[in-house]
Amino acid sequence: MDNYKNVPRHLYGLTPSQMDMFMTEENPVCRQAASVTEETISSAHHYLNNGGMWSLSGMSDRGPSKYSMSVSMYRGGGGVYDMPQSAPPDLPSLLLDARIVYLGMPIVSAVTELLIAQFMWLDFDNASKPIYLYINSSGTQNEKKESVGAETDAYAIADAMAYCKSKVYTVNCGMAYGQAAMLLSVGAKGYRGLQPNSSTKLYLPVVGRSSGPVTDMWRKAKDLEANAESYIELLAKGTGKPKEEIAKDIQRPKYMQAKEAIAYGLADKIIDSQDAAYEKRDYDMMLAQQMSMEREAGGPQAAPSGFR
Repeated sequence: MDNYKNVPRHLYGLTPSQMDMFMTEENPVCRQAASVTEETISSAHHYLNNGGMWSLSGMSDRGPSKYSMSVSMYRGGGGVYDMPQSAPPDLPSLLLDARIVYLGMPIVSAVTELLIAQFMWLDFDNASKPIYLYINSSGTQNEKKESVGAETDAYAIADAMAYCKSKVYTVNCGMAYGQAAMLLSVGAKGYRGLQPNSSTKLYLPVVGRSSGPVTDMWRKAKDLEANAESYIELLAKGTGKPKEEIAKDIQRPKYMQAKEAIAYGLADKIIDSQDAAYEKRDYDMMLAQQMSMEREAGGPQAAPSGFR
């Protein structure tokens, strides 16, 4: 209060008597501040207590019950009469639940770490089911043809794909340039798809501007040469073409539309919504299965495997 009284009134817009209302421990502001904890501001707490919708059919002595349609749908739990027990799933989690891995940006270290972790988890979860890798990436370069990622990150992803016991189905859903095109080609043969208006481009690895001692420049040149050799070798493995032919073709950037990419051996077919190779889930059947399990067990149970 002493500090307040020494400051012009217009700075706060409150009179001293008004400030007295907010400087006591029992004022509304202090009570509200005391209720703000790490738990109360979490997304899970906010969703459970303030989200969902009220159900008059679940009226009891405690009033109408609140339930979440999204959690009930995707987890099969909660039911109409009970509050959900967890926060709603985020979109990447739903994609992972459907065994979909999405590469939607240049291949940088953070993306590589996430993709490899997803491959490892899905392969551990069920090695008999395929993994779907959707690609919309400019590779290790941005739209200005500047190097923004490391070729070794792309090779790490390719190695993880080969390591998995699960087959990896690849889909170019926009663009697959450079190292992203290589990842497209090393998917499971017969299940490398392209969407009709997707584009594919092959280009040699590049190194960004650099300076320093001659020995450092020499090492970078050797690294670039090794990366180019690895890139050509993986492309040869994916396309079935001789390495000499690929090395000649990618001396300049090589653009291909969907049919051209198939003819080159980077992919196998153009896919549409009716393609039977890409699993589609019957959520109505799964929900009916879960409700049947709950009736038999006398209460909400864990979601069926299709939801997990």
